[in-house]
Order: sequence, then structure tokens, then C-alpha cells
Amino acid sequence: MKKILIAFCLFSLSLAFAKDPVDTTAPPKEAKQATESVVKKETAEEKKARIAEEKKAVAAKKEQDALKAKEAKEAAAKEKSEKITKAKEEKEKIAKDKADKLAKSKEEKESLAKEKVDKATKAKEDKESLAKEKTEKASKAKEESTPAAKEKVTKAKEDVTPAAKEKVTKAKEDNTAEVKEKASKAKDDKEAALKDKSDKVSKEKAEAAEKAAASKKTADSSALEKKQEAKDVAKQAEVKTPANPVPLPSPKKEPEPVKEKAPVAKQAPKSSAPAGSPAAEGAAARAKIGDLKPGPNDVDKNGKQLTPQQMKMGECSSMGKGRNQADFRAFMSECLKND
Repeated sequence: MKKILIAFCLFSLSLAFAKDPVDTTAPPKEAKQATESVVKKETAEEKKARIAEEKKAVAAKKEQDALKAKEAKEAAAKEKSEKITKAKEEKEKIAKDKADKLAKSKEEKESLAKEKVDKATKAKEDKESLAKEKTEKASKAKEESTPAAKEKVTKAKEDVTPAAKEKVTKAKEDNTAEVKEKASKAKDDKEAALKDKSDKVSKEKAEAAEKAAASKKTADSSALEKKQEAKDVAKQAEVKTPANPVPLPSPKKEPEPVKEKAPVAKQAPKSSAPAGSPAAEGAAARAKIGDLKPGPNDVDKNGKQLTPQQMKMGECSSMGKGRNQADFRAFMSECLKND
């Protein structure tokens, strides 16, 4: 732009000089006035050119602003169109989802209705089949009730020989003997297991009592030794003479052995029930069972540790088998009491 202005100024000067040449023969004052006039003329031309350039720049700016406004308007229109399109698509999607849901609900309803009809049809067919079967059975029974049918049945019964009857009787007897033998064997095995368990419990109790007695004996011996040592120290402090200022240690006495108490046998609990009654037998069973301590293998079918009461209940129930209901209740009531 600067180069264009300079060129324009030079061109204007050349035109000015061509139209109004300076008179070199004029006096210096006139030449000075002519020069000032040319300068003023050049300044006006420059101003004119500057204004033209400014107008041109303003026009270019306006055109650029108009272009930007047009682009912004187009962008806004495009964005609006995209939003409208997106909203339309979302609306269509929602409508489609709704239609799919309605179709699915309709299909489910139709399926349920069809299933209901099928069930009703099947129930009807089953009912008809049962009615038909019942009718056939009634007809057959009616036919068998005739004299010929009765005679046929009687003859079939008479055809059973004594040998066949004897065979059936023998089989029943063998079966009964086998069942009795199995029951007796199972009972013997159970009693043996209970006896082993009882012996084991008794042994464990005896071992526990021995351990407790040994521990008590050791504790008593230790206490006696400490007591004797204290007495010796006190005695040594008292025995001091000028010849022997240091007390002589007294001979250490051996502690007297502690006499162990003999274990007292557990007596059977007294019961007011008459001897031989289920209650008296239950009390005797309670005394025989004693206090049970569950071991690591004493668990139920779920693998849970049994309690002493549960073990006692099992023992009492096992020992009370073979009684009638009233006797069994009286036996269990007395057996499960706490001593």
C-alpha cells in the first residue's frame, strides 16, 4: 500500500509539472511561491489518495464483515439444521423403541394366551382320557361280575396248588428269619459300639483324674518346698554367735508325700420311682452313661460338633428302644435329667 501511495504521489507531481511548469527565469520570490503551491497541490493529492484508500479499506472491511456474517449465518443455519435432524432422529428412535416394545408385549400376550389355550386343551384331553379309562374299567368290572367271569376267577384261585402255597409260606419264613438275624446283628454291633464308647469315655475320665491328681501333687510339693525354705532362712537369721557370725545352713528336709484321695465312685441317683419301672431304668441308664465329652469324631450328618446333651440323648434313645410309647417317654424323661 505504501509503494502504491508513493507511486501515485510521483505520478501526481509529474502531471503538475507538465501542466504548470515552473518559470526558472522568474525572480526568487516568485519561484518560492510556485514551489509552495506545488507542495500544497501535492499534499491535497496525497490527502485525496489517502481518503480513497481509506474508503477502499472501509469497503473491503465491510465486504469482509459481510462475508463473515454470511459464513456465521450459514454456520448457524447448518447447526440448526443438524440439531433439527438429530432431534428428528432421536424422535424416530424413541418411536421405533416404543413400537418394538409394543410388538414384544403383544407377542408375549399372544404367547401367554396360546400357552393358556394349550394347557386348557391338554387338561381337557387328560380329563377325557381319565373318563374313558374309568368307563373301560367299569365295563370290565361289569363283565367280570357275570357268572362266567366269576367261575373263571374261582377256577384260577383253585388252580393254585398246595406246593405253590407251601413255597410262598417258606419264602416268607426265610425272609422273616433273615430280617430277624440282620436286626439282631445290627443290635449287637450297636451295643458293642456303645460299650467301646463308654469304655473310652471312662478311660478318658480316669486319665483326666490322674493328670489332675499329679498336677495337684506337684503343686503341693512345690508349695511345701517353698515353705520349708522360708523356715530355714528365718532359722539361719536367728542362729548367730560371736564365734560363728555367719549362720550355718540347716539341712534341707524332704517334703512329705501328699496323700492322694481315692476317687469316690459315682453313686446312682436316687429316684422315687419303683424298682423295675421305666423311670427307674432311665435313672440307672443315666448313672451308667455319666458325663459325656464330645470328641473330634462326634459330629452330626452336617459335620457339626455334637453337644454333650445331644450325645446323651442318642445314648438314652438307644438304650430305651423296644418299649411302648408311654414307657419310652418315662424312660427318656428320667434318663435325660441332669445329675
